[in-house]
Amino acid sequence: MRRWIVSCVLLLSLLPGAASASEIGGVRLDDRVTTRDGTELPLHGAGLREKFFFDIYVGALYLPTTKQPVERILDTDQPGRIDMHFIYDEVSSDKLAAAWQEGFAANNADAALEPLGERIDRFIDLFPDATAGDRFTLEYIPGQGTEVRINGQRAGVIEGGGFFRALLAVFLGPEPPDGDLKRGMLAQP
Repeated sequence: MRRWIVSCVLLLSLLPGAASASEIGGVRLDDRVTTRDGTELPLHGAGLREKFFFDIYVGALYLPTTKQPVERILDTDQPGRIDMHFIYDEVSSDKLAAAWQEGFAANNADAALEPLGERIDRFIDLFPDATAGDRFTLEYIPGQGTEVRINGQRAGVIEGGGFFRALLAVFLGPEPPDGDLKRGMLAQP
């Protein structure tokens, strides 16, 4: 009987739904992060970005409180962080640039994007080719801006809360790169 119970427990641990809520696509995610100004942010949600049946990256969203509706997230000037853990072999900087441009344009009103044009261009220029194992961290501190880190190294800072909310809309707006990624970052089933 004991052997049967151990076998069942082992089998259940191998099922996809049995994995830790903080692990997606083989990437272990922190349940909480501390921003550069010392603010603790819990994991709001995370999901997997797929394209043509390939897993590209795991995206994790950290905010001051969990279970926030998308409207509140996009309309509130609050600290936040997006971690992108790449699991695909390689995504060129040109493909990343095109995806960022498309994401900003598809998920933000023209009137909101117009004053952000130069900042969006500077942001896009910060990104090199991404390979499996790379981690892009996009961390916003109100009054300080959005710091971009590539594998822990500071790449640059983009000023303004409006920029960070436009960036959040890329992932959480009406035309996200992946519906499952959006639902995961919003912690929706």
